[in-house]
Amino acid sequence: MPPATTIAERRTKIDRYLDATLERTDECPLAAVSTMDACPDRWYGQLVCLTHDAIADKPTADAVLPASAAIELLRGYCRLRTELLIQLADNRAHSLTGDPANALLAGDYLNSAAYTALAKTGNHHLEDALQALIAVSESLVDAFDARYVRSADDHSFLDDTVGSIGEGAAVIGITLAGRDITQKEDFATLGRGFSTAYHVRRILNADSDGAVPTIAPPRFDEAALRQHGARHFREATHALDRLSDSADVEPLRNFVNTHCDQDNGF
Repeated sequence: MPPATTIAERRTKIDRYLDATLERTDECPLAAVSTMDACPDRWYGQLVCLTHDAIADKPTADAVLPASAAIELLRGYCRLRTELLIQLADNRAHSLTGDPANALLAGDYLNSAAYTALAKTGNHHLEDALQALIAVSESLVDAFDARYVRSADDHSFLDDTVGSIGEGAAVIGITLAGRDITQKEDFATLGRGFSTAYHVRRILNADSDGAVPTIAPPRFDEAALRQHGARHFREATHALDRLSDSADVEPLRNFVNTHCDQDNGF
């Protein structure tokens, strides 16, 4: 069995792959690079690696690095598109003010780059993984429409953005492992639940590194948001517990516990 990969080592590998992806062409907008630099935790890319290795016959995170990069690139697209929609909906000057055309082009670039990266996985189950990535893209578009056109609530927006990307990361990870998965729903639940809870925690802690897609308007009911995150965390933990008899989920559990501490209610 290969030695365990630490969170920091895994993050470094994903960063290197992303750097190589974004530097291969002069067509890459500067806003795309800065957006990816602003999401340093690589939460979703790590989920791809950890869920893959939990059930793979020969686990190695390197085998899914292109897929990890793909989901992180889609995360960058989500962040850029969210900030652009906030800016266009708010005429006041604020920290998100910038050139809408540049933000639009950078978002489109990251969205396209995500599919290009996934295609380089070289896995027999690539088509199924591609369908999972498409499902995430569709969820993001629906979330933007619901939030900024039909004024959906903040909780639904979180579920359908960060939650959807987390679910997609977990599903892509197990899909590329190439085994018949009878517990796909549990993996999907933990990917969505832990991702939503993690980002709720970041909002409550007022992180300022820009990794969380911004909710507009920037006002929320703290108690209700905490309760929402706690519910997702409990559901994801139960799913993880159910998987413990059939999959090696301890590295995944350690990763989650490192990022979602119990002192914040979940």
